[in-house]
Amino acid sequence: MTAPTVAQWEALEHVSHYLKGSLGRGMLYENHGHTEIVCFCDADFAGSKTTRRSTTGYCVFVGGNLVSWKSKKQNVVSRSSAKAEYRAMAQPVQEIMWVHQLIKEIGLTTSLPAKLWCDNKAALHIASNLVFHERTKHIEIDCHFVRDKIKENFISTGHVRSSDQLGDLLTKALNGTRVDYLCNKLGMINIYAPT
Repeated sequence: MTAPTVAQWEALEHVSHYLKGSLGRGMLYENHGHTEIVCFCDADFAGSKTTRRSTTGYCVFVGGNLVSWKSKKQNVVSRSSAKAEYRAMAQPVQEIMWVHQLIKEIGLTTSLPAKLWCDNKAALHIASNLVFHERTKHIEIDCHFVRDKIKENFISTGHVRSSDQLGDLLTKALNGTRVDYLCNKLGMINIYAPT
């Protein structure tokens, strides 16, 4: 704020342009006839240019409707994309647990296991492999947490193609058509769009 640069001004113009073009965007919640919990999680490997930390992004759906999403820089630097993605799997599991408890408290039921979608096959293998290897010992706490929830049948994991990964919206810089596609998949509508 005290000494803005041209690059910061251009970033401000970019954000302002996006906001001006998305004034009519909103969420329409519909009854899809179920209360299943589904989550898409993603990470950008070493995405921060200054710290090389990865960013975790996830979105949680209940009954086909988006109810929770988050984008956050990870606390440590990951040395591989699999480790960054695996760390990205641990955070939404906690969110799924919270959403599940909230649904129970308001008197609804939901079927378990909740589905956790990830686009990294190596991270999915770490989740399903019962043997810890030397090269994964520093993510062991996250491994135990996610594996325990898989064993309890609280979550199940699945692979999603990168082109269908909804978490990309929260972790990567995308072009306008990709943003529109992902916003559509998240259930966002534009009330000003012609019908």
